[in-house]
Amino acid sequence: MKRKIIDFGLVIICCLSLLCLVGCQSKKPSKAEGLRIVTSFYPVYAMTKQVSGDLNDVRMIRSSAGIHSFEPSPNDVAAIYESDLFVYHSHTLESWAGDLDANAHHSEVEVLEAGKALDFQRVEGLEDLEVGKGIDPATLYDPHTWSDPLLAADEVDIIADKLSQLDPKHKAIYHKNAKSFRKEANQIYKDYEKKFKSVSSRTFVTQHTAFSYLANRFKLTQLGIAGIKAEQEPTARQLKEVRDFIKNHKVKTIFVETNVSPKVAQTVAKSTGAKLKMLSPLEADPKNNRSYLENVKENLEILYQELK
Repeated sequence: MKRKIIDFGLVIICCLSLLCLVGCQSKKPSKAEGLRIVTSFYPVYAMTKQVSGDLNDVRMIRSSAGIHSFEPSPNDVAAIYESDLFVYHSHTLESWAGDLDANAHHSEVEVLEAGKALDFQRVEGLEDLEVGKGIDPATLYDPHTWSDPLLAADEVDIIADKLSQLDPKHKAIYHKNAKSFRKEANQIYKDYEKKFKSVSSRTFVTQHTAFSYLANRFKLTQLGIAGIKAEQEPTARQLKEVRDFIKNHKVKTIFVETNVSPKVAQTVAKSTGAKLKMLSPLEADPKNNRSYLENVKENLEILYQELK
């Protein structure tokens, strides 16, 4: 009798377990809440993510390398049209973004050029060049505003305004996050403004001129070997100017990047006695757990330690 009772109990338990398992498997996942946001590359992604927090699904289509010569794949374009919001930095940098046509693809995606309202500087040496036939105005301006923590904060405010427009329910959260970003950016600026005032050298050489806004903010002088685009090959004249600059200003370090061949920089370093050191322009995902401003701060500290 006891055996029958035990067997019956086991049958009941097994049935209940099976029902529970079937119920769990048949339960459909709930639709994700929030906006679907696609961003062009790391700085824009990091800024948008910091403003958005966990409220929305934020992704980037260009993460592993620089953005200068990037062209989106068909899958990238499809992801943009399927999103609620696409955020990019500037037509000066992501020229392909200006060719997107949501209407042609029956998409309801909103597009934000987050750097549009920023005051872009002319590329050094092209300040007086007039825009004429065959000259793309975008090529005359330096897009690397994200290296300056205060300009990054301006861009974050623009992103917060757009998210608030699309999702007014969470407007207070977006602006609170943007305010927090600016507070941290202001503190970084104050700390390093004081530090850079005390350095013995105020000049530095980089693989390409990705730090002009940072240099201007802290009253430093930058010379890039390859110009605005990292893949540009310097002319023989430019190489001579770089070598002369290094010797005349007694520059001890040439800053190179992880995703760009250091071959030219190595040649210059060998002929001048300078050493090579990494300094990220943050055009690619640094693949660490730091916030965007923490990565900016790390760059400033590396630069400060070399210049002091």
